[in-house]
Amino acid sequence: MTQNPFILSLTRAALAGAVLLCLTGCQTPTKDIVTVPAPVAYDTAKAVKLAEQALTAQRAGDLDQAISLYKQSIQANPELSGVWTNLGVAMMTKQNFPAAAEAFKHALDLSPTDSRPLVNLGVAYLDRGWADQAYTYFSQAIDRDPQNIDALRGAITAAQRCGREDERTLEYIKRLQLIETDPKWKLELAFRRVRLENALKDRNKGVPMPAGTNSRTPTDSTPPVMPEPAPITPPGSN
Repeated sequence: MTQNPFILSLTRAALAGAVLLCLTGCQTPTKDIVTVPAPVAYDTAKAVKLAEQALTAQRAGDLDQAISLYKQSIQANPELSGVWTNLGVAMMTKQNFPAAAEAFKHALDLSPTDSRPLVNLGVAYLDRGWADQAYTYFSQAIDRDPQNIDALRGAITAAQRCGREDERTLEYIKRLQLIETDPKWKLELAFRRVRLENALKDRNKGVPMPAGTNSRTPTDSTPPVMPEPAPITPPGSN
């Protein structure tokens, strides 16, 4: 049968269009390649070695050298909380309290269960005269470690200085009496306990609490504890 040339040309055009459409629609779409950056590689061994050198210098009294080495250690691995703690202690000894507090807060972020950074922060704030903030840090340290002698001493001292002596402070006094070994503190705690118990009884009767400034205390002129640097524990070594 003879095909009409016009119809034949239309058929060929339709077939060509269908093939082109298929080729266009069947191609796999090109995807952008996303390159994931490699994680930062910390040199923990180098950081620990530098921290040990810094600790040696710190104990020898060479604070400038110690601070320099601690900073180098942090550059090698900024995630060792002990390095930040020791750096803060060195800064405190240099009377650079803002830098010390910042270092202790870094240590706190890296060690959410360690009470030592909180105690150090409490000492730093208490030394600057901010007893209310110091009391908060000491109390948080006690929440983490109820038997921390330095935290208990600090909380009791800070509470007296900022006028926050209450039932909670009395509980701290009783707890510290069970574990305290320093004769001066043992004598002081006995005096504080009697005074505070009587004051709380009077308060319950409607008598105002007396000012705490009359309390004899061995720590009114100095912080309850001076933070000490400690050896750095590498991650996973416990």
